[in-house]
Amino acid sequence: MADTKYGKYLTRECLMENPKREGVFLNSTRHLKEFGGDISVDSIFIKEPILMITQPHQHEFPQYLHFFSTNFDDVKDFDAEIQITLGEEGEVHIINSPTAVHVPAGLLHGPLNFVRIGKPVLFIDVAVSGSYSRVNDTPD
Repeated sequence: MADTKYGKYLTRECLMENPKREGVFLNSTRHLKEFGGDISVDSIFIKEPILMITQPHQHEFPQYLHFFSTNFDDVKDFDAEIQITLGEEGEVHIINSPTAVHVPAGLLHGPLNFVRIGKPVLFIDVAVSGSYSRVNDTPD
């Protein structure tokens, strides 16, 4: 969209199929290194249970994970159970209402398991880095 003065600030290349999970689409800027900035965002509509992150891992940047209702008439209508594990001790937290999680740089986190999905959930993952990477990368 760079055919206008400010067109370079817009992209339509943000909708992509998750290469690891056929049929799962996400809005993402992680693959757009030329898009610039020091942040990347994924937004994913979760419609069914999925073990999204299988192994504990960490990043050299902070991350913010958001879990929202998709019911625009009642944003508190959250019908899901999600488990996230934090820290070296493997502390498990249950998410069953709209929640935001701050993951400081270096904090071990994962697995991330969408155990039960009664109604779709909007998951937004914000990484304060223009390039997403894991320390001692482990495949998922």
